[in-house]
Amino acid sequence: MVTLAVMAILTTAAVPSFVDFFERNRVRGAADGVISVVSDARAEAVKNALDVNLSMAGSGTAWCIGGNAALPPAGGNPAGAAAPCDCTDTDACLVSGQRLAVDVGAFPGVGVGALPAALAFDHTLGVVSPMGSRTVVLTSPRGKYDIAVQVNALGQARMCTPAGSPTMSGVAPC
Repeated sequence: MVTLAVMAILTTAAVPSFVDFFERNRVRGAADGVISVVSDARAEAVKNALDVNLSMAGSGTAWCIGGNAALPPAGGNPAGAAAPCDCTDTDACLVSGQRLAVDVGAFPGVGVGALPAALAFDHTLGVVSPMGSRTVVLTSPRGKYDIAVQVNALGQARMCTPAGSPTMSGVAPC
């Protein structure tokens, strides 16, 4: 009985730490997913010499991000611009014949703030077009942790903790 009582006390004390651990890792996983899509879109744009359009859709905890490459040139004509990606359509968002998206519901409970404007990666240098940086803030399920994913004008993505949010190990402050 004493052993069971001690185990019950230790379990009760450990539950908040486990909940906090899972919350931090869920929002961190979502940020890693967004950064992966951004980095892959930029790399594919340069590798295939085709512009790639990157778009986000949704709101709250029902959000997605996806990339769509321009069609290859045909008949001696140059390649056109990349069409916007509808990441809510599971048959859309194709880059090099593969789906490039974080689907709606891939990270349950993780919310998204205001969505940035769509951007395109230029096929020549991988820079963002139109020029400028983009930021999206992801929020953990209970709203305790935030991670901002920033894409600079050169197309490089990074994650950071916004001012006023609790710091997270391995994530620099913004």
